[in-house]
Amino acid sequence: MTFGYRLRFYLVGLILIGGFSALLIRLFVIQINRYDEFSSKVPGTSEVKVRMPGVRGIIRDRRGRVLVENIARYEMQFNLKEILTNYRRIIKDENLAITKINRTASVKKELKAVPVSIFDFKDGSGIRRKRKEDDMVTIVSELIFPYLARIGLYKEFHAGDLQRHWRTHGGLVPYTYRDDLTFEEYAIAAEHSLDLPGVAVTARPMRKYVYGALASHILGFVRQPDIKKIPAEERKKWEYYVPDDFGGDGIEKTMNHFLRGKPGQRIMLKNEKGRVVDSKNEEGEVIGEIAYEPPKSGSDVWLTLDLRYQYIAEQALRKVGRGAVVVVAPTSYKTKLKTLGKEEEHWVYAGDILAMASVPSYDPNKFIPSISEKDWKRYLENENNPLINRALKDHAPGSTFKIPVSLSGMLSDTEVRAFDCLGGARFGPKVFMRCWAKAKGYTHGSIKVREAIKTSCNGFFYRYGNATGIENILKVSKWMGLGTRSGIPLNNEDPGFIPSPQWKRVQGLGNWGEADTAQVSIGQGATEATPLQMAMVASTIANGGKYYRPRLIHKTVEEGKEKLKLSEVQYDLTKLGIPLEKIEICRSGMWDVVNAIRGTARRGKSKIVQISGKTGTAQTGRKRSNGTNETNAWFIAFAPYDKPKLAVCVMVENGKAGGTVCAPIAKRIIDGIMSVEQFNFNPKVASVKESEGNFDFVELVSFDDDPTEAFVGDDDGEDGTAVAATPAPDTGYAIRQARVIPTVKKAPDTRGSVKSRTVKRRIGILDRKGRGR
Repeated sequence: MTFGYRLRFYLVGLILIGGFSALLIRLFVIQINRYDEFSSKVPGTSEVKVRMPGVRGIIRDRRGRVLVENIARYEMQFNLKEILTNYRRIIKDENLAITKINRTASVKKELKAVPVSIFDFKDGSGIRRKRKEDDMVTIVSELIFPYLARIGLYKEFHAGDLQRHWRTHGGLVPYTYRDDLTFEEYAIAAEHSLDLPGVAVTARPMRKYVYGALASHILGFVRQPDIKKIPAEERKKWEYYVPDDFGGDGIEKTMNHFLRGKPGQRIMLKNEKGRVVDSKNEEGEVIGEIAYEPPKSGSDVWLTLDLRYQYIAEQALRKVGRGAVVVVAPTSYKTKLKTLGKEEEHWVYAGDILAMASVPSYDPNKFIPSISEKDWKRYLENENNPLINRALKDHAPGSTFKIPVSLSGMLSDTEVRAFDCLGGARFGPKVFMRCWAKAKGYTHGSIKVREAIKTSCNGFFYRYGNATGIENILKVSKWMGLGTRSGIPLNNEDPGFIPSPQWKRVQGLGNWGEADTAQVSIGQGATEATPLQMAMVASTIANGGKYYRPRLIHKTVEEGKEKLKLSEVQYDLTKLGIPLEKIEICRSGMWDVVNAIRGTARRGKSKIVQISGKTGTAQTGRKRSNGTNETNAWFIAFAPYDKPKLAVCVMVENGKAGGTVCAPIAKRIIDGIMSVEQFNFNPKVASVKESEGNFDFVELVSFDDDPTEAFVGDDDGEDGTAVAATPAPDTGYAIRQARVIPTVKKAPDTRGSVKSRTVKRRIGILDRKGRGR
């Protein structure tokens, strides 16, 4: 072997050895030294944290009966970021195949690209601009919907909402494609979900309002959250953020911080394709998740309402198209009831709201999980305003306000004086304010306060109110909770209003005069009160002068621990200058209203219990279709007389008179509740349909199955049409629409409807030539 040949041999060997050595060193660096760096860049399995929404607490009545519960809701959700990632992977693979074909093909195929859409927006300067973004509607329509159509789970959708969700939330918050899966559809979807990266089905709690529209204005409803208002640092704790529902109205809203549960967490294992992979726990069992922390339930909220009393009140009130009822406990007492053969005792506390109803009403179940555009539009366009809780809306209280005025005169001993009716009273040369009796052709003569309460004499109270003065009227009104919100946990409560000389000056309406005091003395003009406030007036009279702040929340219960706060006496009239014997004059006058001859509410007389009350009829400033003035009818009452357990207020819009319209309703409610208390009558409470309401003039209310109504039928005379007074300033009487914003489920738009030929083709209804399959 020559030297040259041997040299070349050694050189090649050294080159080979050097090459292999460099390769080994490089492999060592990549696989050992920089393993963590490169392994993190290689798609593989990953842990994904999913936030599980908390479970809302149950809402119950005072005796533990369930009013609002949770049932399973089955949803199909899209993780749009995961779907986009999978779509890009598929596009990449297809483009690689196309590239290979194009190398030898004469006709070149175009490479595919991720579809984009353009949307308009305003920048920080308010300038309208355009921006490109991934067209998720097209991507989902191509990748997901054909498969869903094959297994029978495709449904029309609002494409604009899907695209906006992607623009706003990206892949952090799943997009809920369907929230109405049946259990059978849920089972099918769960079986096939592993075949669709980014598609998941979940079972989560959904609110159910057990008795339909019953107490809807109190219970309210829940809505889906505004993700934008959730802090970013809170959302970033999870890869998938499934938010909690929260209260949209009523108790669901005001007690949301108690009802809302604590979120749980599920940690899933996903492979490089974004699919959930099985793992094994310590016992060797195959599981679809590697960790699970269950969500916790919120506090149960117990209301002071009694389900039976609420049902009785709502059934009675549905005799009219628009109105409200409030039933409160004027005193604390222990009651007994036999349940399943056992006699139970529980306390009813002074100030407790036992029933509160308003018509028309709505069904909160229609808001769960979201209300359709059709139903929401129907509620908003209903001129009867079914979303309004009329028990908390202020109106002119009419002659029911004569009770606080009667008490105010007792601060100055005016109650001992007699005043003439004279068919009305003149204030200045131009203003004559009439008593309703004048329109009937007679006057009430010279009477004192008890007789004036019984006959509801306007002429008497014009003079009586001016004799005691507006300042005393304002004092007693405050002591009875008028002119201020009660503070119960319901939104949109009106404060009511008692006009004063200072208010009139501020409004630029001139100086206060005797005619103004006369207007206030009969509950007209700018005077306004809510049915809840007037129920508390009846309660204060019934219990001998103690005003309790009304109470709607009985207690909250969290993990077996109860929190109970009773109502306290806010004002005691007997300690403020009105002794019990003077209050008794008002109580006796209210007894006369119902039980004595010429009383204005004889249709409220009961054979079961002694009812005492006061009628009222107030002009609204609106005209009926026949040209007459529209009036609202009122009746406040308490029963029994000696040991009161109930105080009631009934208000009916467009009612002729309190005695013929409201008194029969109050009697029906009181008789029903006292039958429960005294005779263990247990009404069969069933789900209640919503009331749409109407504008019909209510002249008389009668219950055909009530045998006690046969002995009374006279008109009480007080219909509000005989009061001629100075025009009242506009205090915004018109009922305001409720300020509630539910989650509205939009109807399918053009891109998301199967009417679209593009969608039909994508989900397999049409072939590429537009022919049916």
